[in-house]
Amino acid sequence: MAVKIILSLDGGGIRGAATAQFLSRLESDLGSSLYNTFDLFAGTSTGGIIAGAIGLLQKRGVDLPDLYNYENANRIMNKSAWDRMLGFAQTEPRYDGSGKIGVLTDYFGEKKLNDADKPVLVVTYDVEKRKSDVLKSNGDQVVKAVDAFNATSAAPLYFPTAKVAGDNVRWLIDGGVIANNPAMCAYAEAVSLWGRDDEIRMLSVGTGSINRKIDGKQSQGYGALGWINHDLLGITMDESVVEYQAKVILGDNYLRVNSELHDVNDDMDDVRQKNINDLIKLGDRWYETFGDQAVALLTR
Repeated sequence: MAVKIILSLDGGGIRGAATAQFLSRLESDLGSSLYNTFDLFAGTSTGGIIAGAIGLLQKRGVDLPDLYNYENANRIMNKSAWDRMLGFAQTEPRYDGSGKIGVLTDYFGEKKLNDADKPVLVVTYDVEKRKSDVLKSNGDQVVKAVDAFNATSAAPLYFPTAKVAGDNVRWLIDGGVIANNPAMCAYAEAVSLWGRDDEIRMLSVGTGSINRKIDGKQSQGYGALGWINHDLLGITMDESVVEYQAKVILGDNYLRVNSELHDVNDDMDDVRQKNINDLIKLGDRWYETFGDQAVALLTR
């Protein structure tokens, strides 16, 4: 019986800085590259970009935090002070997406998703077909890597719907609206590729659980704007059901790395240097808590 190991990474915008820091620390202690350690890389949104950096570009762990440096973050989340004041009162997406596409192009260039030598998948949602669309390196359609990672991170309200060309044109948004934690998509793909006879292990890394309070009684009166202002998108991106499913199916072969954000800002687009530094510290705290368990899962 062979052992197959999955890396599954949640969405969460700039909070992916914590994920990147955790993975950087993990590779340092493994003594082997993340690329060589895992057999399948899955991600949603910011997690999809990290999964692509490892699974497609074979980036080393030490290079991952650079994805979330101040310059890159502010290119992606580039708005005027006036636009920031308007917030979700704007009638257009908060960001036009050009900066994000520029950063993705710097990293992935003209590579196709199916250039990956190991399976890589990212979760998106097709707004015209009204169903999920999992873009895979072994998929039927040839998709540019930049298009795939732009689509999986096209969060509603924040970025425009992404146009993705393959055998046909698709209009896709952030897969976080249906599977912010892509663990079950990754598990299904692993079973499809390798069957049920192999031992499947999974390391699943979150981007922090939001602990912002919603007043239940007040929520009775929320309309569309009220729910948007009280984190409707964050509610749809809750990962706890998938976490439960993965744990029940995989048992001790599943490790979830995550925590409440506590003193870290939960906004997905807070690109201040202080917040990036706080997220890096959060990734360090995760490693102090889960690092030994992660190494044991991957090397036993």
